Amino acid sequence: MSKVDGGRRAFLRGAFLTREGRNAETARQQPLGPPPPWHQGLPLEENCPGCAHPCVTACETDIIRMHPADHELAGIPWLDFKNSGCTFCRACVEACPMEIEVTESANPRIGTAILNRDTCIAWDDVICMSCFGRCDYQAITTVHQRRAQVDNERCTGCGACVTACPVGALSIG
Repeated sequence: MSKVDGGRRAFLRGAFLTREGRNAETARQQPLGPPPPWHQGLPLEENCPGCAHPCVTACETDIIRMHPADHELAGIPWLDFKNSGCTFCRACVEACPMEIEVTESANPRIGTAILNRDTCIAWDDVICMSCFGRCDYQAITTVHQRRAQVDNERCTGCGACVTACPVGALSIG
């Protein structure tokens, strides 16, 4: 059975006739978050959709989710940093049926924290420092009266700062 092109189906239903329809289709095609750390660059589209997803239950911090059935990436894991960050425990690697070889001693880079200065309350002259205290890699520093800034060289994209931010000014990209 061949895979049905969701974009073509949405077009035929007239979903692209409105701005909301176009935005919904664009969102349906975008990843909801980054893949688990050691899974980046692997052929997840080929291996994950038919898998029982033991990585989800193995994750100690419970941050691995699956793209829903109506999503373009249905059945592929992604990291949800709403409640916690990645500890790089490697439980997802050990549980995964794909043979993933971890040779490096350093943690892989999931992404980089992106700070939205427009919503960060520290950039609005409020003393916060919530993200500063949560970063184990000293990737978040402060400048100009305790305003947060991300050091892209040190950031692993673990997401601990995303969880700590009270206003949602941080994301992993």
